[in-house]
Amino acid sequence: MEEQLGLLIALQEIDTKIRSYNVEKNRLPEILAGLERKRIASNEELDKVKEALQAAQKNKRDRDLDLEAGVQKVEKLRTRSSEIKNNKEYQALLKEIETMEKDNKAIEDDVLVLMEKIDAATTAIGAAEKRVKEEETQIQAEQKEHEKAFEKLAQELSVLESHRQEAVTRIQPPVLLQYQKLLATKAGVAMAEARGESCSGCYMSIPPQVFVNVKKNESIITCPNCNRILYYKEAIVQKNM
Repeated sequence: MEEQLGLLIALQEIDTKIRSYNVEKNRLPEILAGLERKRIASNEELDKVKEALQAAQKNKRDRDLDLEAGVQKVEKLRTRSSEIKNNKEYQALLKEIETMEKDNKAIEDDVLVLMEKIDAATTAIGAAEKRVKEEETQIQAEQKEHEKAFEKLAQELSVLESHRQEAVTRIQPPVLLQYQKLLATKAGVAMAEARGESCSGCYMSIPPQVFVNVKKNESIITCPNCNRILYYKEAIVQKNM
């Protein structure tokens, strides 16, 4: 039975590594999704700047048309001056021209503001495009790095799985079944070292007589508290190295 305990300890080491590697391997989709979110956010920022430029350009076109219409209206008003027959009508015409010119001046101010927005948006687009390009290069490099690391991890997992398949063939079926059940119900830890009359799995005290029996390595003994299979490292591990 001492040999079986040694095999179980070795199997637990393999299963612990497999469990750890699987947790790491399962992080790849999350990591790649995070990089994709970063890429999307970067492009969304660029799209917003482009939208701001397009909006400013459209508004400028609209105000240019308004200004053109306003200038034409002033010219038409001025051509009517020859038709004026009295001072009252002339003063009214001057007032209308003055109002129209003020409106046109306000439109010109709007156009200048919009031109500044266009210039700023154009500069921002250039900076954003440069940033997107740099981030894309970085994201692709990170993706390749993670994919390479996880490819290596998958290879190591394959080797561990082969070692596990070989190991289980040497363990008695009832013992293996008991181990497998504990592995599934004890968060991947079926074996626990009996250390200082305590169980390293649940940290509870082991009754003195149970501890004495564990040290004999003559049978499969479980912890009275957590039911994990107990082993005495000094006696078993050294013999199976």
